[in-house]
Amino acid sequence: MKRIGTIYPKICDKNNILKAINKASLRKKDRGNVKRIIDNPIYYTEYLYKLLKEKKYKPNPYTEVKIQDGVRKKERIIYKPQFFPDQVIHWALMLQLEPILLRGMYYYCCGSVKNRGIHHGAKYIKKILIRDRKNTKYCLKLDVKKFYPSINKDILKHKFMKIIKCRDTLDLIDLIIDSSKEGVPIR
Repeated sequence: MKRIGTIYPKICDKNNILKAINKASLRKKDRGNVKRIIDNPIYYTEYLYKLLKEKKYKPNPYTEVKIQDGVRKKERIIYKPQFFPDQVIHWALMLQLEPILLRGMYYYCCGSVKNRGIHHGAKYIKKILIRDRKNTKYCLKLDVKKFYPSINKDILKHKFMKIIKCRDTLDLIDLIIDSSKEGVPIR
């Protein structure tokens, strides 16, 4: 895959930042801190534009929240970034990175990929089983325990360096990756 450059100006683009504000505020518009931002999007877009252009963004500490996840009510610790500026900047970055990352991704990779959830994976498995001439009788379902906290940050950064050559974008990615104590936080 050819390395991609000049991503940072697209991240800093005011239309991208405005779109990031809208994406980050989905299902949160009734919260006071979010309402303040969406009531004056031009001002906050300008603020983030300046923050990113001058490279003065510093991530705020995450808020740790325990949740009960799934049918079995598995306890997870979620690390929530502040809505503004952190979540909005994450969205501004991902709006530009997502198309690049999806290009090199295996089609049947379903975890945390838009429009490729559990139903996409189940549909593929059913298709395979219908065509199965060996009469498969078993299926292995597994989970990697504490996957996100165990991610090696240096390896992750190196993976980004293999596909992105824009130094400013890599610096922003590194800043976000390094903002957690260990691994990559689940958000």
